Amino acid sequence: MARKSKRVLIIDDEESIRDGCQQILTRMGHDATSTADAETGLELAAHEHFDLVLLDLRMPKIDGLEILRRLKQDQNIASAIIIITGYGTIPLAVEAMRMGAGNFLTKPFSASELKKAIKDVLEPVQAVKESDTLSLLIGGSDYMKDLKDTIRRVASTDSTVLITGESGTGKELVARTIHTLSKRSEKAFIPVDCSSLVQNLMESELFGHTRGAFSGASETRDGRFQVADKGTLFLDEISNISLDTQAKLLRVIQEQEVPRVGSSIPEKVDVRLITATNKDLRQEILDGTFREDLFYRISVVPIHIKSLREHRSDIPEISQHYLEIYSEKHSSVARRFSPDAMKSLISYSWPGNIRELKNTVERLCVMCEHEEVTLSDILYYGQDTKAKAPVVDPFSGTMTLVDVEKEHIEKALRHFNFHMNKTAKFLDIDRKTLRNKIRLYGIELEERNDE
Repeated sequence: MARKSKRVLIIDDEESIRDGCQQILTRMGHDATSTADAETGLELAAHEHFDLVLLDLRMPKIDGLEILRRLKQDQNIASAIIIITGYGTIPLAVEAMRMGAGNFLTKPFSASELKKAIKDVLEPVQAVKESDTLSLLIGGSDYMKDLKDTIRRVASTDSTVLITGESGTGKELVARTIHTLSKRSEKAFIPVDCSSLVQNLMESELFGHTRGAFSGASETRDGRFQVADKGTLFLDEISNISLDTQAKLLRVIQEQEVPRVGSSIPEKVDVRLITATNKDLRQEILDGTFREDLFYRISVVPIHIKSLREHRSDIPEISQHYLEIYSEKHSSVARRFSPDAMKSLISYSWPGNIRELKNTVERLCVMCEHEEVTLSDILYYGQDTKAKAPVVDPFSGTMTLVDVEKEHIEKALRHFNFHMNKTAKFLDIDRKTLRNKIRLYGIELEERNDE
C-alpha cells in the first residue's frame, strides 16, 4: 500500500528543533504542526487528531514526562509518541518508554535518524490497523484473500468504486473497510440507502437546500454530499435514483460541485464516492432506467461480492464467529456446532447470504439450550419466510420439518414466558399466524399471556 500522509505534532521549546523537524516531515509528505508551549500542545492533541507527537522532555512550565502522562491518560488521544532528549536525560527517556512512548531521539539527531524513528513507530501502527480492519471480513478462502487484497489496493487510491452483489453479501462492510484503510479514514463515512429516499426530496437529501427552496424548507440544510466533505459517501442501491437526479449526480462527480436546491451557485466538495447495487446496471441501461455515462463514471473500480453459496468453505468460520458474538450477547450456552449441524449450514443455499446466516445464528443462540448446536436447533427462514428449508436429511426419517417448526415455536414460547406479542415478533410472524400454528401443532400453553 502506498504510504499515506500523517499528521504530526511537534512540542519543543527550541525553535531550531521545531523548524528542522517540520522541514523534514514536510519533505516526507506529512502534515506537521508545531508549538513551543506545553499547554498549547496538550490542547492541540486533545482536540485534533495527530498520528504522531514529537515531544521534548525538557519543557518550561510542564515537565515532558508529565505531558506524556497526560497524553496517555486521555483515552481520546491515540497518537504514537517519540521523545526528544539530550544526552543527560537518557534515563528519563527510558522511563518515558516504560510510560508508553514508542521511541526516542537523542539531540543532536540527523534527518535520517528522524525518518527512521518515524518509520519504526508509524508503520507497525498502520499494519495493525490494516489487520484489525480486514479481520472484519471473515474467511480464509482464496476468494476472501483476493477480496482483501483488492480492498487494500483500492483503499490507497481515491478512485470511484462500484460494489455489486446480491442483497446481504456485505457491500456496506466492504465500503466501510475501504474508507477505514484510506487517507480519508479520519473524516466522515456517510452511508445512504437510495431505496429509502423519497423521490421528490431525493435531490434535497443528496445535495442540500436553501431556506424557502420549497414548501416546508424552513431553514438551509446540508445534503449528504456536504456532510461527507473530505470523507467518503456511500450510495447503496444507486439504481433507485431517478434519471433527473442521475444527471445532476453525474455533474457532481465530474465537477466536484454540488447544486444545492434553491441556489444558483454550486458548492465545491471533496468527496470520495463509493456506490453499490444488487441489480445488473448494464440491463438497467438497456431498459432505459440508468444512464450509461453515469455507469462509467461510478464504475472506475468495480468490485463484485460473491454470494455465500459461491464460497461455502468460509461458512464454518463465519458461523463460529457469529456464534461466539451472539452467545455472549444473549448469554447463551451454545458454544459449537455438531458435525451434522455444520454440514447443514454448508449445504443450505443462503438466499439472504451473510445477513441471513447472522440472523439464523442469532436466533439459535436465543433458542439453544445446550453447548452443542444440533440440527433441531436450526431453522432457516431466508428472505422469503414462506419458504422454510428442512434442517435434516429428508430421507433419514429422524425428524420432519413440521417437528422442527413445532419444537422451535415451543422453545420461543417458553423463552418469552408465553408472551404472544414477543414470541410472534421474534419468529417474524403475526399473532394470528402464531395462534393458528399453536392450534395446528397442538402446542400446550402453560400460561396464557397476551400482553
